[in-house]
Amino acid sequence: MEIKGDRRGLRVIAKHFSSNEEFLKELRATLRDKEEFLGTASLLIEVPTDALTPELFERIAGVFEDFPKLSLRGIQQGESQGLLSLAERTPELVAPPKVVRHTIRSGQRLSHPGDLIIVGDVNPGATVTAGGDVMIFGWLRGVVYAGQPDDASRTIYALRFDPSQVRIASVLALGNSEGSGNPEKALIENGELVVKPWHDVRLPEAITQERGSWHERFSSATPS
Repeated sequence: MEIKGDRRGLRVIAKHFSSNEEFLKELRATLRDKEEFLGTASLLIEVPTDALTPELFERIAGVFEDFPKLSLRGIQQGESQGLLSLAERTPELVAPPKVVRHTIRSGQRLSHPGDLIIVGDVNPGATVTAGGDVMIFGWLRGVVYAGQPDDASRTIYALRFDPSQVRIASVLALGNSEGSGNPEKALIENGELVVKPWHDVRLPEAITQERGSWHERFSSATPS
């Protein structure tokens, strides 16, 4: 397993491995050995074309939870396949929503390949990255990336919207400390990132309900 950097950023490349367990073990060891060198890098993981499965996708994201300073930018299927975007994945490859019931503090990094629901604040100096939507039932003052790497249909919601930086797909905007203090959401319209009032504020049932389809729970409660 090797780490390479180019105009796309840093990539962790695994060309051959006999099992998911071997790959995950080597990935964890590589990140541990290079953690100081990598700092707060956002990484692409490159796997053989036929290796990516729903289980492996979710477990790669799980490895990154043990390295809070690093973030998972995406997963790449070999040199010829390009970055695997959420739009190109089959529904089975999109991770279920993750619920985090605490404040994300300065210096902490949180990433998840699917929708991310935070019951708490995102403090200045904290970074949150998701492949899907990000819903913050608290005060957003840190950095949030949604729809990573390239899903421009995603939205960032917050009860109090005052971020230092937000990004949806490749569209980035800096905060201006002029938040209204009311619930707001960020989304892309006509290629630009705009902020609008979030009128229909409801807790997704994914927070309180343990049974049933995650898609049914989340889509029925996500504000439009």
